[in-house]
Order: sequence, then C-alpha cells, then structure tokens
Amino acid sequence: MKYTAVTLIFILLFFLYLLLVGLLVYAWIRSPHTSSPRDVSDQIEVTIVIAARNESQSIVTLLKDISNQTYANFRTIVVDDHSVDDTYNLVRTFGQSDQRFSVIKNSGEGKKAALTTGIKMSETELIVTTDADCRVDEQWLETMVAQFHAPKIKLVFGGVKIESSSFFGSLQSHEFMSLVGTSAATLWWGVPSMCNGANLAFRKSVFLAVRGYENNFHIPSGDDEFLMHKIFQRYPYSVRFVSDRQAIVRTYAVSLKQFIHQRVRWAGKWSHNLSPWNILLAMFIFLFQASVIVLPVAAMSGYINPFLATTLLLSKAGLEFLFLKRISNFLNVRWSWRAFLTLQLIYPIYVIVIATISSFFSFEWKGRTLKSFTVSTVKK
Repeated sequence: MKYTAVTLIFILLFFLYLLLVGLLVYAWIRSPHTSSPRDVSDQIEVTIVIAARNESQSIVTLLKDISNQTYANFRTIVVDDHSVDDTYNLVRTFGQSDQRFSVIKNSGEGKKAALTTGIKMSETELIVTTDADCRVDEQWLETMVAQFHAPKIKLVFGGVKIESSSFFGSLQSHEFMSLVGTSAATLWWGVPSMCNGANLAFRKSVFLAVRGYENNFHIPSGDDEFLMHKIFQRYPYSVRFVSDRQAIVRTYAVSLKQFIHQRVRWAGKWSHNLSPWNILLAMFIFLFQASVIVLPVAAMSGYINPFLATTLLLSKAGLEFLFLKRISNFLNVRWSWRAFLTLQLIYPIYVIVIATISSFFSFEWKGRTLKSFTVSTVKK
C-alpha cells in the first residue's frame, strides 16, 4: 500500500504516542503497589507545612484529619498567605486546643514564599507538605515517614485523587488520574516528570542544599515539580513514589471557572521546566493532541484512509484505558465509561486551549490575578 506524506506523519505521531503510553503501562505494572513497611518510631519528629490562602471552609477539616494521625510526633505549621477570610483565626483557635498546631504569617507573597517561611521556621529534618483543601487518612503521615528508611531517600511523593459525585467532577477525577500514573511511571524509568505538593515529603537539609525555590519564585505554580527536579539532579535516584494506598491524599473537584484557572496556572510552568526531557514531552503531547483533532478532518478530506484513521484512534483509546484503569484501581476511584469516552472527545481540544490561554492571558487564583510566567499581582 502506498502511503502519502500526511498518512506517514499521522502513523509516526500515533506510533510514538502508543509507544510512550505502552512504556507507562509497563512501568506501572512493574512498580509495586502494596503496603509499605511500618518500621518507624515516634522518635522522629516531623513538621507538616501547609500554605493556606482563603481556606476557611476546609482548613479545620484538614487539621482534624492531621490531629487523628497514628503517627503522633509531629507539629503542623500553617502559613497564612495574606488571607482575606477567617483562615488565620480558625487555625489559631484550633492550635489553642492542640499545641502541635500553629499559624504564622507569610513573610512574602505566594505559595512558594509561604512554604519557604514554614520550612525555615521548622526545627525538624523531615518536612511533609499538603494543601489546605485536602483530606488525609489516619496512617498518611506514618506511611510517608516510613519511606525515609535509608539516607539515600531525599524526597517522596504520593498519590492524590479527586472526589466528586457530579459528572464534571468525574471528568476531573479521570483526567487527574493520568497525571498520577504518569508521575509514578516516568519516575520508574528514571526521568521524573511531575509530582504533587499536596502529598510531598523531603529532608530539610536537602531543601536548603538545593536552595529551595530559588530562581522560580516568580512562577505562580510548580513549587513541587521544580523542587523535585532540583533534588533529582543533585541526588540522582533519590526520589520515590509512595505506592501505598494509605498515603493517598483526597481533594475535591472544583467549578468550571476554577478548573480552567487552575489548569492555566499549571500549564504556565512547562516552559520553565528544568528538564529537557519534560520540555520535549510537553511539546510532543501538544503536537500529538493537535493531530488527534486534525485526524478526522484529514480522513473526511481524503488525506488518510478512514479505516486507518479509525484504527489509530481506537488503538489510542484502548491503550489509554489499560493505563487509566490500573490507576483508578490503585486510587480507588470509581471507573466511569461515560467520563472516559467524553475525555476521548474533548481532551485534545482542552490541551490546545489551555496551552494557548496560558501563553497569552492572566488567570485568577485564591483572589489574585496572575500571569502564567510572572507573578504580577493585581489584587490581593
């Protein structure tokens, strides 16, 4: 069969993408997903650092979760990032009944500054971070601490899942599963791509050695990924994914407006990524998703055989199912065919739109108006 140049381009892009997803599936299968050994003692004191801005509706619930941890030797520092609601007072009141909890004011502005403020205030070697709008299980802290059984382990990150009873929430949950799976799988291959600060732990001495978030304070997001890449570059193979369900952190779906602003914020960090591999990966995913949009048009216009186009799309969907279904089982997220099939249709458009918006427009987050590439605060 004679193929046109257009057909060969589509075949090449889909082949590379299927190869990529296949490697992710292989890595996930080879990675252990069982309970971690709990060979830890309460002699190791831990500091939990939480950056919070306008989180009065959720912060107390998280603090109650933390207070019920099976691992008792910790203190929690909540760093209030110039909240305009009652966040500061709620945490201060909670701390009056439990001395392990305290609240301080951010010495700068933004999440990275807030985390840095809390980390510098801590007096422990082990730092654990989560987000103020999350929930954690009772054995979360114990499981995270157990990962640091060897000095070579410098940073660990765990899974995060989105909970929701709505269809739009299910879409967010399934889309987010791909990020968790990709994070763990790429790390297994020795090329870490991303992690989530809602479920992160690291050694303070290492944080100081790589100078924390220096050189990327101006970027609104990426506190977790930039730190992970810095540590991995300085200490190769010192990063671990926590493949224990007890360490999974839960958060909740957001509104459509919040979702768009959140994803625009996340997208803005890719051009600043420290790893050439991750920059190439982001560029390839953008190009591939664009080709998915163009493929049906090319088939209807006669540039590619419709049967071949259908085969390529079905192969893509089938391999993505094999990957995501395994992630949903690990995260204990209810699988939704409706959400999965809907994402097959809208995800390529979503990727292109978000990437474009992040390059040219500002976004709102926690009451601030920001640019994706610079921290330009219009209103506090």
